Amino acid sequence: MASGKLRAEYVSFSDAGAVYQLDTIISGSSGVTDRLTFEAGSYPQDQVTLEADDSGRLYGTFPGQSAELVIVRQGQILTGSTRAEQVPVTGSQFNSMAGTLLSSSIDNFKKLRLLSSPDPIDDRYDQFLVGPNAVKFTISPDRLPTPSGLQTISIDQAESLFQDKKLSHLPNFKFLPPVNKARVGSSAQKSLGMYVNVNQSPILNYQELETELKAAEAIGYKQTIYFTETSRENNIFGQFFELSNGSLVKLDVIDFGLFPGDVAGGTSRHVFFAGKVYTDSKGTSTFINLFTLVLEG
Repeated sequence: MASGKLRAEYVSFSDAGAVYQLDTIISGSSGVTDRLTFEAGSYPQDQVTLEADDSGRLYGTFPGQSAELVIVRQGQILTGSTRAEQVPVTGSQFNSMAGTLLSSSIDNFKKLRLLSSPDPIDDRYDQFLVGPNAVKFTISPDRLPTPSGLQTISIDQAESLFQDKKLSHLPNFKFLPPVNKARVGSSAQKSLGMYVNVNQSPILNYQELETELKAAEAIGYKQTIYFTETSRENNIFGQFFELSNGSLVKLDVIDFGLFPGDVAGGTSRHVFFAGKVYTDSKGTSTFINLFTLVLEG
């Protein structure tokens, strides 16, 4: 915001606070000019995207049952009538309340009361439906996508964000060895030294990525979800969370990009990687991929 680079890409309008009445001249009903008008306020339903810290742990304050206040701090859920009485929630109660908090994102979106117009071309679909509603993966040592079976690696040994092939196709993550500035009248640049490119080879097309995905698909680690009813533009908003050991963590997502079809009219694919970002002993960030999402349309 300070540098003037904030750009609004999507704008939505709501009539949740509007009052509809007939015109005072025609019907004699009270008009809006006789009412007190306040500045726009902030409501709980304004928060659709749940906030998380750098480690992915959720934080925020949410309304609970009756006068109860629900606070999420570093992924832990705390409840109580006042902040001084806040206690951590564990066990089955944690799983129940975590599900309620995650569904609140969808509930808040519905409560926004966004204004919309019917599609003049295709009005068949008026709701968003997917199937199946849930998928399950069973991980076992004898069903692993790696040829050598179960492997253990230290975060210090894993490739950092600047070496990861999931990002190496982006300009900010490309291998750029330093060079001397070209002389006047010449375009030749001379390297400052011998630098070895230790980055992983970038994935340049979808076929290269598909080769890796087939290894997981061969042992059943693939699920297909169909969007049976959706908008003509297929706009999707999604968040990914992990519930583990009494902690609620929001996963990080890398937008790998859009791969167009091989031929005219071919299926285009938009690829996303969902996982966690860890920090090694040198303070370097490392992304560990958990899920690969391929949206086809």
